[in-house]
Amino acid sequence: MKIFRAMRFFRFLTTARPRILGGAYSGPTRVNVSSIPGGAVLHLDHFLFYLVLELAEQFTEDPETIGDQLREIDALSNPREDSHAEHQRDRLVDELLDQLGGTHLRLHGPQVKRVAELLLSSNGAGTVIALPRQREAGAA
Repeated sequence: MKIFRAMRFFRFLTTARPRILGGAYSGPTRVNVSSIPGGAVLHLDHFLFYLVLELAEQFTEDPETIGDQLREIDALSNPREDSHAEHQRDRLVDELLDQLGGTHLRLHGPQVKRVAELLLSSNGAGTVIALPRQREAGAA
């Protein structure tokens, strides 16, 4: 009975946990890709690290403005009966992200190819299968 449970637990670990396939390190931002059942995970911790550093720098330069923006976003995150608060909060978050430069992750040169390869291979989709060509008339 214990062996059966251990086997089920091992099967769960191998299917539920992301399996790191590799990373793309040649661009300005490091990107790692993991395989999960039914898809892939992009690890953007390096990108978010620099986004938080930019937020801290802007906070140091102008604590009142950034602090007010964050307080307003927090206040709109817990709306009571105002249905427009959520839309206003989303707009404020978008504006803050634009201000920080964190709305786009830029990939350059070979990094684009590497991320594409990792994403395609995440669930075996990157396996190339040769399809037979149709024969020309008279060729046998």
